[in-house]
Amino acid sequence: MVQLFHYHWWLMNPEKMETFYKEMGFQVILRLGREHNETKSFNPPLEWDDFRHQPIAFRIIEMRKGKTNLTFGQGKRNQFDHIGFLVDHDEYKRILSNARQRGWKINEGDRRTFVATPWKFRIELQKRKNTVTNDEDMYIKRMSITLPFHQESPEVLAELFDAKAIREHPEHIKVMGDEWCLSFSHAEDLRLHSIEFDSQHSFQQVDPVGTILQSS
Repeated sequence: MVQLFHYHWWLMNPEKMETFYKEMGFQVILRLGREHNETKSFNPPLEWDDFRHQPIAFRIIEMRKGKTNLTFGQGKRNQFDHIGFLVDHDEYKRILSNARQRGWKINEGDRRTFVATPWKFRIELQKRKNTVTNDEDMYIKRMSITLPFHQESPEVLAELFDAKAIREHPEHIKVMGDEWCLSFSHAEDLRLHSIEFDSQHSFQQVDPVGTILQSS
């Protein structure tokens, strides 16, 4: 079953982002950065005080809670980059076939595959189930994304996933799978506006890049 599980940001302050999500109960799985042009890992049990004053440019920090996986890397500005779906072998092949029919660029790799969309965000396809835990807490139910509808309507994503598209308004479209929903609103700028989780705990917060996080 196709499962929405992941999102990625480039941002200016990775330490602040990590601290925020740790306070929400996420665990750090990976810290990978470049120091003096050499790629190194700074994984737990190392803490920020162990390397704070080193000239590190963090390429990726991975955090995980339940069936939600979050990654972010250091950038010159805050920029939403991609979302991710867990898929099995048949779903993977079907989605890539649909993407090729649309002429979308595909970057296929051993660990993960990216499909480029017309709206400057990418879709990651992930077959490795160990990117999430077996804990049901923090399951992504809905993502709300703003983007321009000028080039192409996000309704076409329903064709990519063999999902259902609902146009509630000329500027508001939902693409719905069995257990997930992508809600798109027309705006000039691409942004991951909010995420709704199925969680054992009730919460509503705003993370350091301005994404609203709330339980259903």
